[in-house]
Amino acid sequence: MFEKFLKKHNITETSICVGVSGGSDSLGLVLMLNDELTPLGYKIIALTVNHHLRKSAQDEADYVAKVMQTYGIEHHILHWQGQKPLAGVEEAARKARYSLIGSWCKENDVKVLMTAHHLYDQAETFFMRLERGSGLDGLCGMNEVFETPDFMVTRPLLNTNPQVMKDYLKAKNIAWVEDESNYCTDLLRVKIRQFLPDFEQKTGIDALKIVQTMHRLQASKNHIENEVKKIIKNRFQSLQNDAFWCNLPDFLSLDSELKYRILGKLLKTIGNTDYTPQADKVFNLIEKIEAQNFKSATLNNCHICCLNNKLWFLPEKIVCPEYSAKAWQQYVLEHQKYKNKKLPSNLKKLILLHQI
Repeated sequence: MFEKFLKKHNITETSICVGVSGGSDSLGLVLMLNDELTPLGYKIIALTVNHHLRKSAQDEADYVAKVMQTYGIEHHILHWQGQKPLAGVEEAARKARYSLIGSWCKENDVKVLMTAHHLYDQAETFFMRLERGSGLDGLCGMNEVFETPDFMVTRPLLNTNPQVMKDYLKAKNIAWVEDESNYCTDLLRVKIRQFLPDFEQKTGIDALKIVQTMHRLQASKNHIENEVKKIIKNRFQSLQNDAFWCNLPDFLSLDSELKYRILGKLLKTIGNTDYTPQADKVFNLIEKIEAQNFKSATLNNCHICCLNNKLWFLPEKIVCPEYSAKAWQQYVLEHQKYKNKKLPSNLKKLILLHQI
């Protein structure tokens, strides 16, 4: 099961970290991985984050440590120290969790993290994003593989019913921890979790059907993304992916959805961020670019400007100590291809940095 998943995504790393909270999903995942992959030469490492939000958190982490010791699995407890926010605790805890795990992976040269997100987590994500008014990207849900600067997040159980992990643990007579937050009805995810069984009973629409629809949405998204890549390749020029530009009329002639997706991809690439900017901000930028008097704007650490009937996408801040008007003039004397060309100052800085 897991070896097939790794081959599907061309993952060759043999050290795999697993986020383990002590719940049935993550506890089942790490032990199943240990059963299947350890005999094949893989090293499984369990990481537990104590957020210090509940009194029982340390006891739960200690319990995980005890189980991991029983099965000979390397285990580390990571602590979220410092003052906790009064609002948005769930999101802050998620960011802290990935930050702590990312730091550990970077320090220990581990490139792969597996999480126990499963079929029902994916269905819940669909409804949560529906509530937020998400478009195609959001309704596709979680990806099986997601790259971060420090590690690769992998989710091999997205099509698996969580009952599988519970049955596995029961067969081994292993208890698991029930997270108190699973019963906190203030959280939207918990509300949806409690709603899904009744929704299924009354409509016949179960988690599997929802996730199958998400797969079809993902196929549509993949097709659109391939088209976007072709357009960027054929209509845009780039400076080693640090800057992009195209003829303004070419951009303006595109469909609004393609404009949105091209901007999102370029802003993410140049801004060097994990996510594209919020949709409303991107669409606002499109409106500005479409205005006849558009000159420049900034978004997602990027500078977007119009010059010589070209649309330029550049880093907002570039450190180039050697840049000056005189230095650029001297550079142009040595590189005649830039003579008489009006270029944005940030592009000149990049050219000097790359020396091209």
